[in-house]
Amino acid sequence: MEFCPTCGNLLRYEGGGSSRFFCSTCPYVANIERRVEIKKKQLLVKKSIEPVVTKDDIPTAAETEAPCPRCGHDKAYFKSMQIRSADEPESRFYRCLKCEFTWREE
Repeated sequence: MEFCPTCGNLLRYEGGGSSRFFCSTCPYVANIERRVEIKKKQLLVKKSIEPVVTKDDIPTAAETEAPCPRCGHDKAYFKSMQIRSADEPESRFYRCLKCEFTWREE
């Protein structure tokens, strides 16, 4: 976004043969003389995703009745953690007793 140096309003773009920015309030005009060229391209590397909670983080002592979304078993271990800001509710992490699938409820 470009702003008018005279009055401070947002400049509008006009393309075509001669590209330019112009102010719709005052007579300010800025001609665009050349186009931007990208001279160097950089390949982005995808980072591996680290889990927030691992199997070792959820204790095996606290059990609750929670149906597993993968196998349907009705019991799971659970742990509550505050992973976001303090004004957000804490997240509950579950691990199925049967298939050891881990899921989260917020």
